[in-house]
Amino acid sequence: MSLHLLVSYADWPDADQCRFITTGLALPALALLCGRGKRAPAHTQSVESWLAGCLGMDTLPAAALSLGVDFPVAQAGFWLRADPVHLKIERDGLLLFDAQHFQISQAEAEALVAGLNSVFGEDGMQFVVASPTRWYLRLPCDPQLTWTSLDAAIGRDINTLLPKGTDELKWHRVLNEIQMYLYTHAVNDKRPDAQTINSLWLWGGSYYPVTDTPVVPEIPVYTNDLLLRGSMQLGGSDALPLPANADGLPVGDALVMLDHLRLGACYGNAHDWREGWLALEKNWFAPLLADLKSGKRQSLAITFPDLGLALQTNRSLRWKIWQKPKLPWDFL
Repeated sequence: MSLHLLVSYADWPDADQCRFITTGLALPALALLCGRGKRAPAHTQSVESWLAGCLGMDTLPAAALSLGVDFPVAQAGFWLRADPVHLKIERDGLLLFDAQHFQISQAEAEALVAGLNSVFGEDGMQFVVASPTRWYLRLPCDPQLTWTSLDAAIGRDINTLLPKGTDELKWHRVLNEIQMYLYTHAVNDKRPDAQTINSLWLWGGSYYPVTDTPVVPEIPVYTNDLLLRGSMQLGGSDALPLPANADGLPVGDALVMLDHLRLGACYGNAHDWREGWLALEKNWFAPLLADLKSGKRQSLAITFPDLGLALQTNRSLRWKIWQKPKLPWDFL
């Protein structure tokens, strides 16, 4: 296996908008790597689905995997991520903003969670603060609902993304009660209106500890993604922190997960998404292309799960002058 780059959120949902947004976007190194690369079998899927397949799992038990990293001594049972969010009333509905858009201290988080436990504890619900921005909720049993991931909800109207299943109305009421409690909490009284923690986003429901052991890669894995880190830990290995650029990687096989496009794509922020591409070009694609040309590296694989595109290239790209540069969206 060669050095393998996994680039998440490379797709922009609207094709016409994507053409407009990417007009004039200068990514010469990426275009050369793609244009002179060889396509490998791939299909369109989320990065979470791609990772699950890579690890030999049906799905990623998100709450349990991150809980294993954040709070490994947690009590066994059914857990949810219960991340603090801000809901903003807009004409089109309630838009969700995650902790990237506000600051919250450990003391504030603990005060809010202590209050939630005092209100909902008698129902067998236990809230836990793993970090100021990552909270968890343990339930007495699995409510058999379908949960929408945080990434799929941020920047969007939540009304169609609430839990779904037989008892969905009960849980919609629970969320309303949580929102009413948070709205009246003293912590929020001291925060600006746009910075209030006025709801939680429940997602990733799964049993902890995880009983299925993932088949982790036998090569170094570099990532800041909590779910991949949790999977590696569960499989008896450790993920390494993502370096600032390709120069921070040793020569040799590795899997590198690049999530520079995530927030721009999730929030529909075209400027941030473009800037993410430019950062990838400068810090990853251009240095790795130079490494291939110089012989420092022999091969490179790049996968864009959201685009259903996987490419492999090697040093021979220097001679394939008949193959024109091509950006990822040109393959669609």
